[in-house]
Amino acid sequence: MSLTEEPRPAGADDPIDEIDLAILGDVRALYEDADPVPAGLLTRVAFALDLAGLEDEIARLEASSLEAVGVRGTEQSRTITFDSESLTIVVQVSPSGDTMRVDGWLAPPAVHHVRLRTGEKDFHTSSDELGRFVLVDVPHGLVQIAVEAEDGASPAGGRTVVTPAVVL
Repeated sequence: MSLTEEPRPAGADDPIDEIDLAILGDVRALYEDADPVPAGLLTRVAFALDLAGLEDEIARLEASSLEAVGVRGTEQSRTITFDSESLTIVVQVSPSGDTMRVDGWLAPPAVHHVRLRTGEKDFHTSSDELGRFVLVDVPHGLVQIAVEAEDGASPAGGRTVVTPAVVL
């Protein structure tokens, strides 16, 4: 043992036994009571990780985009902006009966394949040459957007641009 090493307590290298498991169980129960895992967190994390790959470019959610757009009257639409090195994605979300309508704009504008993931199904569309796209009948809940060029190339130099998951 060198002078900088702390001495290890007796039994520190022994395998975990029933007493250790009981102590760990008590610690776990303490944390579960004091600070439980939020409902749905594991599902949201798995959803977000399902699409994101090492080769994807992740777009950042702009903090200012979380404010509601129509503050007067009964308008409930909101605008959300995602930004990455190669692409900005702006979406306006409006209620449409029991579902949502998503109007989007890509900058720089170009024709791209747009996929909106939900927990139940994927919605596919293409942006036009001005970068505009529309998705209708999108259910409320957790969604994620992925953008790639129509010809199989992507706006991010070979990578798909993926947004963080957000709740509509």
